[in-house]
Order: sequence, then structure tokens, then C-alpha cells
Amino acid sequence: MADENPSPAETVEKSRTEALSDGIFAFAMTLLVISLIIPPIPEQDAQELLPGILAGMWGEFLIFGIAFFIIASFWFSHHRIVRRVRYFNDRLIGINILLLFFIVLIPFTTAVSGDYTGVLVAVLLFHGNLLAASLLLSGMGYYIVRHYGELNPGFPNPGWTGLERSCVIPAVTLLAICVSFVNTDASMWCYALIPVIMATVHRRRRLVARFRRA
Repeated sequence: MADENPSPAETVEKSRTEALSDGIFAFAMTLLVISLIIPPIPEQDAQELLPGILAGMWGEFLIFGIAFFIIASFWFSHHRIVRRVRYFNDRLIGINILLLFFIVLIPFTTAVSGDYTGVLVAVLLFHGNLLAASLLLSGMGYYIVRHYGELNPGFPNPGWTGLERSCVIPAVTLLAICVSFVNTDASMWCYALIPVIMATVHRRRRLVARFRRA
């Protein structure tokens, strides 16, 4: 039997918030490709000029790939975080909307940093965008842990277990920001650490769980 007096946390269903979030993540990932623009080339010169132009776009392709897989990581972490709850209250909705704002902004900052890979301000704009999004994602996880009883009533609070990976991207982004003051190109390669650290965290969790069962 449905509750006659639903709590304020039930005013927006989780499924609606997830649908909006998934749509925006997918849109942002698709929009990234717009940053890859080849200037018009006369057809008679394309055979000669196109290979060199494509080779010269390696920096743009690199940043496109970084941004695509980071947004995919954001989506996966977002999924892992929100699957813990049954309801969204107003504050959690606000955090989620602010997160989506910075996700939608990523294609723009990707395009700017791809066009000006050697310009510190352009690269910092990209790093700052990712840092803001990653901190908000971690903030969502922290808020859910603190208000678990309201957002998922009747279930024990699992604590921070399983959410450690949401801290990886902010840490790597801070490293990238520091490196960018020395070498803007090298700062982009810092994001290659993300899958390595993620795999290490996952392996550590499995080893700890196996040790506890022993």
C-alpha cells in the first residue's frame, strides 16, 4: 500500500533524475566530436594536404579522447553513487543539476584547450572544468552517506565503501593542474593515471574482501 503522506524526499522520483542525467551525459559525450574540425581543402589538393592536417590535429584528438573517457568515468561513478538511494531530496537534486552544468561545459573547454594546447589559460580552463565536476560528484557521494536514512529509508548505511574511486579524478586533475604550470602538453598525459589507479583501488578492495572472508 502506498504511503498516504510521502516524505519530502519523494517529491522527485529517482528514475526521472537518472533519465535526465543519462541524457545529458550522452549528449555531452556526443557533442565532443564537434571540436574535431578539418578546415576546407580544395578537392584537388586533398590527397596531398589532408594527411598533414590530420597529423597536425594529434593534440585535439588526444584531448577529445581524454574528455570522452573521463565523461564516461563520470557517468559510471554517477551510476554507482545514485544506485544507492531510492529518493532524491531538493538538495541532492541541486547538487546533481550543478554537476550536469559542468558536464555540459566539458565539450566547450575541450574545444578551447584542443585549439590552444600550448596556452596555459586554455589548458587550465579544461582542468578546472573537470575538477569542478569531479568535486561535485564526490560531494554527491558524501551527501548521500550523510543523509542515507532519508534517501534510502529502511536500509543500513554502507558508508563510504565502494565510493573511493570517485576521489581518483579530483586527485589526478589537481596533479594535472600543477604539471600544466611546467608543461601544458604533459599535463594532459596525467589523465592516463586514472585507469591505473582505478584498477589498483579495485584490486585492493578485492584483496581486502578476500582477507576478511578468510
